[in-house]
Amino acid sequence: MRVNQPLLRGACRIGTVGVAFLALSGCFSDNTVKHSIEDYAERLSRVLDTPLPPSFDDSIVRPLPTLADSASLRHNIEPISINLREFYALQDCELGTVVAERNTSLGKSQLPSQRLVHESKLLTVLKECEAALQNEQGSGNEKLADTIASWRKQKTIDYAKTWANLIQGSQELRLALNTPQRLFSVESNKDSLSSVNALFYLTTVNNAANLATPINSSELENQLHIVRSGRLPATLWQTQQTLAHTLSELTHMLSPKLEAVSCPDGRASDQAKILRNVFYLFFIEKIQPVGGLVNQYHYKLSPLWEKWLNEPSLHKELKRYIENQTQEGFAQYSDAMKSHVSLWQQFLGRCNLSPVAPG
Repeated sequence: MRVNQPLLRGACRIGTVGVAFLALSGCFSDNTVKHSIEDYAERLSRVLDTPLPPSFDDSIVRPLPTLADSASLRHNIEPISINLREFYALQDCELGTVVAERNTSLGKSQLPSQRLVHESKLLTVLKECEAALQNEQGSGNEKLADTIASWRKQKTIDYAKTWANLIQGSQELRLALNTPQRLFSVESNKDSLSSVNALFYLTTVNNAANLATPINSSELENQLHIVRSGRLPATLWQTQQTLAHTLSELTHMLSPKLEAVSCPDGRASDQAKILRNVFYLFFIEKIQPVGGLVNQYHYKLSPLWEKWLNEPSLHKELKRYIENQTQEGFAQYSDAMKSHVSLWQQFLGRCNLSPVAPG
């Protein structure tokens, strides 16, 4: 297979996914890009007879920056307090029952996801009770209807905070945002697209103003399970972080070494051909496709992060963390990938070589 220089440049252009290089069947294999980078670096070191950068002596995969503690991000939300007179007056609608559920010991210990389900049920019932009381002309319930209207207004505000507590404090989201299980690979693709859809689903349930029915509890828990299983954002961000660091280090190591490789009058030496083969077999075949996955999922999730960054109920510390990964982290990865490819293009051009398969 012949891969010409324009195609190589195109495959590294941000947002462009080169068909020749991408196997979009995968992200989550045990044989991740970590192993490909290590093999690539070791072979370059051997061919050039030069030591690897000191950072390769330890694990090349570094933890993501720590996410702020969930307690520091949590909104404190006061429950509705109903006196006995109001409680008995509300027996003809479901509000009293829903409020009573929240005030039990079980209700007070609910997970963030079930708190959101409860708040969605409460908002729905408040609307129904308010409408029912307003339709009872001359019943003397006008004051109670006004009270319920004030509760509904407050709970509409509280609903966004409850949603934020789910995003910022649930175990599923914290693992998905900060604790990857592995790096991207091109050999299997477990849960990636499902994770994208699940994350967008969680964004759509933050809609108190248009809430017609309570959130389906089973559906919410299922989507959270997908988010936890895939951990897509953390996997994406740790992969781009690893690529940014290792490619920058290798580019710095290779720059003087490739320049010193002999290619008299543009004729490739045996060493130059071996280096081209290493570049093709490990970078083009194994590492660059993972870069394509980073680009793909970065852009798929960009609309989601834009919504979250503009959501008033989310804490500024969470927004800062997301900005660091999606903007600064992605820019560093992009620059590292471009610089590495540019270095090889210059070397291959000087030696009149094309990045093609050996043999």
